[in-house]
Amino acid sequence: MDLSNWKNMGRERVRPLILTLDRWGFSPLTVSIAGVVITLIGAWIVAEGHLFLGTLVFLIGSAFDMLDGGLARLQGTVSRRGAFLDSVLDRFGEAAFLIGIAVFYMERGGRNWDTAVVLILVTMFGSLATSYVRARAEGVGETCLVGWLQRTERVILLSVGALLGAHLLYVALWVLAIATVATTIQRIVHVAKKLPGPDPANRRDVQAEAAEAAAAATAGEVETDASVDKLEPMTDEPVKPTDPEDRL
Repeated sequence: MDLSNWKNMGRERVRPLILTLDRWGFSPLTVSIAGVVITLIGAWIVAEGHLFLGTLVFLIGSAFDMLDGGLARLQGTVSRRGAFLDSVLDRFGEAAFLIGIAVFYMERGGRNWDTAVVLILVTMFGSLATSYVRARAEGVGETCLVGWLQRTERVILLSVGALLGAHLLYVALWVLAIATVATTIQRIVHVAKKLPGPDPANRRDVQAEAAEAAAAATAGEVETDASVDKLEPMTDEPVKPTDPEDRL
């Protein structure tokens, strides 16, 4: 799902707000921290049993993700450290919201609450694994921008399901659990195809070194056997007892 056009439209709509934040002296890191704090509050509200209100608060906090990047570009403070912190804080907020939903289902009960909690755990695993595969790919020098269900899509699907009520949220959790794991597998296959496998030349070199080592060991054993053969054989004649008088 490609939402790049929607993202660009959203950035244009919030540009006046970004300019206002810049005039008030806000830094991108401050905006990122404020966003994750708001999402944590939304997760707590959901855990308290107010699914609709908590989801609205969560969406407000998630919207800050469009503000901190635009503010960094406006102020000329774009950095890898800022991108790193922004990404980590976003994952904190997403995980906290999922935990809030899990608590909501456990407190609310119902016939499917245990299945919903399992689906939330699978979704959380898939979300973290999807991000980890991309980070690991970049760590070995490859890019990984593919993905059927990335963070923006996950947040939208989760939020829409929560706003429509616990029953439709249950359906959304099924979709999220399957799609996040599928996206992880998709990324693993994508990166694995791009990475080089074992070099046959290196394998031949290792085999040649092993053969040389085995030949050297065999030659050493032959030399040892030859040295033993050169030793004088020991006599089989019994040792004559010493005369006691000879000891005096």
